Amino acid sequence: MYTIVMRSLFFCLKGWVGIAILIGMPLLCTGQENIKQHIKVEFESTQLQLGKVLETEGVVKHRFSFTNRSEEPLQVDRVEASCGCTSPSWSKDPIAAGSQGFVDVQFDPHNRPGPFNKSLVVYYKQSEATSSLSIEGFVVPKPKSLEVEFPLVIGDLRLKNRFMNLGNITSKGLYAQSFETYNDSKDILVFSDHMEGPDHITITFEPYTLKPGARGLLWVHYDVAAKKDLGYFRENVAIFTYESNQPRKDLVVTATLIDVPPSSGVEQPKVFFPEAILDFGIKQQGDTVEVSYSLRNRGQATLVVKKAQPSCNCLRVSLASSNIQPGDSTTIKAVFFTHDRLGNQHKTISVFTNDPVQPVYVLTLKGLLRGPRD
Repeated sequence: MYTIVMRSLFFCLKGWVGIAILIGMPLLCTGQENIKQHIKVEFESTQLQLGKVLETEGVVKHRFSFTNRSEEPLQVDRVEASCGCTSPSWSKDPIAAGSQGFVDVQFDPHNRPGPFNKSLVVYYKQSEATSSLSIEGFVVPKPKSLEVEFPLVIGDLRLKNRFMNLGNITSKGLYAQSFETYNDSKDILVFSDHMEGPDHITITFEPYTLKPGARGLLWVHYDVAAKKDLGYFRENVAIFTYESNQPRKDLVVTATLIDVPPSSGVEQPKVFFPEAILDFGIKQQGDTVEVSYSLRNRGQATLVVKKAQPSCNCLRVSLASSNIQPGDSTTIKAVFFTHDRLGNQHKTISVFTNDPVQPVYVLTLKGLLRGPRD
């Protein structure tokens, strides 16, 4: 009996993990050996520089070859790619010591313009070791058709959009931005100097004479100093060409004018709204909704509210005070006229101040409007 027990203990101590149960019987040890194989894999290259890849040429294929430098055979378990555009395949059979295996990669550049860097991780059976692979390059997109690139057709002129969006403008002087044009006719297209629109907007062309099938630039010049205002603006303009088909072309210029004051060091104003989003709940269409936003100056200099611009004509905004001393507060009152409004509502108020860190603060008013009362 003593010999049987000692043999059981001997096998347990040799590395078997188990549970010994002794119930009037010899001691038994059961378990499963968990030894991870030590492997050594040598890839010819783990990085692939593809350079420029033409989207029109379709899928790119490459093989990463490796040699098993281990003393025992190894087998690839799986290969995981960082992107669905990269499809891997690999050696399925065990690879003897000193023999070669492979990982094949297919990269699909369709609808993936610009630079790319894709990674792959190779996992091996009976081992915790992994190998990392990568492919890099730049996808040159296929040329767009005229219908896709210039969808807007006005007479003989093609444009990408009717709206000339200038984005956020912080300049206090003259700001200019160009938009591409295309002559879609078989005749020369000549632009006129005449235009209709506000005085602070001027439109010029480069060149003024476009050959058939030629591209040009439409320049929008916005005089911020002459505008003398802040906020979002949508302004109608009209340009003219010397053509019989449709010489007048109506366009829209949009821009948000922002005044970013210079920082004055430590002593500067600081905007703080305890509640920037207010929910008026559920109201009936036709009700008048009134809310108030509290504005505090947390800075060390006078806070000046230059403008509070609502996103809708249905909002009326008033300010109790435009100059707030350090530590003081004021109130911005908003009245929402809900006539002709129905369903979920989301309105904003842009508050322009002399806070150099956050010169524009956006307030939100939301809620639900039900149908009119019976």
